[in-house]
Amino acid sequence: MTVSEDASRNGARSARDASDEERILLAVRGARDRELLAGLLDAYEVVVWERGHEDESQLPEFDLCIVDMATYSAVADALDERKADAGDRFVPVLLTVTQDEQRVAARRLDDVPDDVLAVPAPSAVIRSRVESLLQTRRQSLQLALYRRAMDSATVGITITEADDDQPLTYVNDAFEEMTGYDSSEVIGRNCRFLQGDDTDPEAVETLHEAVDAGESAAVGLTNYRKDGTPFWNDLKISPVYDDGELTHFVGFQTDATVRHALRNQLVNETQTLKQLFEASPVGIVVLDEDEIIMRANESAQEILGLGRSVVLGQPYDAPEWELVDERGEPLDRGGLPFERAREAGETVKGFEHGIEVGGDRRWLVVNAAPLTGSSGERIGVIAVIEDVTELKRQQRDRERLLDLFDQSQKIASVGAWEFNTRTGEVLFTSGLAELVGVDPRETFDLEEAFAFYHPEDEHEARAAFGRLVTTGEEQSVECRLETMDGETRWVNVRGVAARETDAAVYRGTVQDITERKARSEELERYERIVETTADPIYTLDDNLRFVLANSATADLLDCDPGELTGEHVSAVFGERHAQALLEAIASLLSGDSAEETIETVVVDRGGAERQFQTTIAAKSSGGEFDGIVCVGRDVTELRERERRLSVLDRVIRHNLRNKMNIAQAHAAMLLEAADDADVRESAAAIERAADELLSIAETARKFSSALDPDVTERVQPQNVADRVRSVVEGAQLSYPGATITVDAPENVRALAHATFELAVNELVDNAVAYGGDDVEIELSVAEADGAEQVTVRIADNGPGLPALERESLMSGRESPLRHTNGLGLWFVRWTVTNSNGTMEIRDNEPSGTIIELRLPKA
Repeated sequence: MTVSEDASRNGARSARDASDEERILLAVRGARDRELLAGLLDAYEVVVWERGHEDESQLPEFDLCIVDMATYSAVADALDERKADAGDRFVPVLLTVTQDEQRVAARRLDDVPDDVLAVPAPSAVIRSRVESLLQTRRQSLQLALYRRAMDSATVGITITEADDDQPLTYVNDAFEEMTGYDSSEVIGRNCRFLQGDDTDPEAVETLHEAVDAGESAAVGLTNYRKDGTPFWNDLKISPVYDDGELTHFVGFQTDATVRHALRNQLVNETQTLKQLFEASPVGIVVLDEDEIIMRANESAQEILGLGRSVVLGQPYDAPEWELVDERGEPLDRGGLPFERAREAGETVKGFEHGIEVGGDRRWLVVNAAPLTGSSGERIGVIAVIEDVTELKRQQRDRERLLDLFDQSQKIASVGAWEFNTRTGEVLFTSGLAELVGVDPRETFDLEEAFAFYHPEDEHEARAAFGRLVTTGEEQSVECRLETMDGETRWVNVRGVAARETDAAVYRGTVQDITERKARSEELERYERIVETTADPIYTLDDNLRFVLANSATADLLDCDPGELTGEHVSAVFGERHAQALLEAIASLLSGDSAEETIETVVVDRGGAERQFQTTIAAKSSGGEFDGIVCVGRDVTELRERERRLSVLDRVIRHNLRNKMNIAQAHAAMLLEAADDADVRESAAAIERAADELLSIAETARKFSSALDPDVTERVQPQNVADRVRSVVEGAQLSYPGATITVDAPENVRALAHATFELAVNELVDNAVAYGGDDVEIELSVAEADGAEQVTVRIADNGPGLPALERESLMSGRESPLRHTNGLGLWFVRWTVTNSNGTMEIRDNEPSGTIIELRLPKA
């Protein structure tokens, strides 16, 4: 093949309108021919194919292939396959032949070439042939794009010939779905095959008149699907003119069966309902190249919320309505899909935005495709609009429900699982995934799911699941799970069977009952304690009738615990006990204390009167008083022992004091009258012993309130530093020969018994008694570091406290081999104990004793 030099030189850019994105594949043998063609067609992207340099069965992408006879046989099959794969998109092939090859080409070649060009040829002819083929390709691409936009519409779209019997030339998918007919069954037929007995003749006549006049029409009529079922068809037809000649009609069908039926049923209802039923869910608008709405169907007007006079001639983003994006922010023209569809020539699907008209916001989904003119130029955009406001609301409702479900799982400590026998997968909800510590998107097989159970409980869980599979009956089991972080949790696992279309599905819940299990076990422990205790424990309702009673209560009354339920406490323990309980309840309800203690006399099963100490606490339900809990203690023997000890104490102290006074008097007389030295020495010993005994009795009298370990009301906040300084001042006057010092802050407060000052004074007296008149005594008061305690320290340099006496005091009891010589240190110890404090005794170096008293801070 040869291309004339003149063709190469003249008009190398004559294809001015060609897109520089269009690609031309040169499959010609001669290098010179390839070079001349490439120069001639430099307005396009030129790709050269050479035989032997590439896989001959694979060709690069192209918009036009130029091939000569020398290479045609090598690429013919690949070109034929490329055309077959393109479908309705035109793939042009230009075959160049020499004068000698024309006759052979006409006789031997198949239908792969779309045009044959004899060369050499002028450049204008070559460019004209190339541009013509490319223009045809562009139009085919636009038509394919337009067809896809129509195919994707949610309303039925049909195209018919305008002449003859108006046969169908195109139906979209929505039409096929609406009527039940396949396109192959209806192409070439008039749409009247959809009509039937109930089809309105007036509507049909309106359509005939519109067709005859070449005009648009909109009717509603009864049509019939392929299976014979009727449906109401909202049909709109529009004529299509080409250069003033009517060529086709485009029809838009909307299945309005439900709306039509409702409109017929509610014909007498208000205009608002009538408009609602007449509303169409889908609209179609056509925009020109400036994105001005040139055409809008009835549904589009309803969706946009404006009349035809307002919609037509307006840009899509007209000020009469406000467009917003998914976040509710204003949407400008650059964010709309129309420019992309028009400029890029692509179909834009699923573009979502909001529209506000008169304060009402709705959500729309737009599918947009470019429209092209007769010469292939893009002249506008066609858009299908759907109102998805309700779908949007349902989506938000689903999201809220999912969020509510997740919150409910957290609040109830419950999760869910599902096992599908077909897939073999076990799915966890977020609640269960959080419980075991895994990602909720993760799936497990059955063995992996069972691995979460505690080894001791896995067998029971497997057995329960086996029963569920075998019987189909609901199963429930309490067992333990082991989380990913090694924590063991008690759970209640429930499972039910559900039947799906192709597999058995088992679903259930897992509720965390760890805390409930712990409370239950704790309650069981308390119940065992209550049942095994020897003290009567019972509860009464707000009318003082028995609700519960332990075995000790029943044993006291010689009956079964159940026999007491419902009995009034006065009938069981007497009126005095009931009255005392009422007074205690009144004190509890006044808020004076959290519990009250009373002492009453009750009659046991043998008829004997017993003195009981009963502690009472109030019960409540929903913040309201609901009864009381009573814990009784038989103090008959204790009170009798206390009375006897009281009598014995008074007798001993009175008689001891009287007899010791007599002994002192006689010892004094002996000392005055006797001349014998031995007699006088004996009398002096008697006098000293009597003095010591009287001192012990006086100490016991002073510390009498410290003898009772249950007396707590005498423990009060005190400035112990001030108390210690007072003791030191008195001791310095009483013992002028001794050296007594104190180191204490101005104010140190601690909880101490009323006898605290007496106790400190006793310790000072004891140090002087043991160490002599010239003893050195150091006292100090300090707050202990890091502890809620106050330390009072008494140190002396005397001979020290005997080891046996120290051991006796620290152990809290005496024995025949370990005892003290007096009561003073015992009283000190009891004072500290009653103050909830501690006492420590240790040696002082090089001699003496250190005693530390530790009291709670106030």
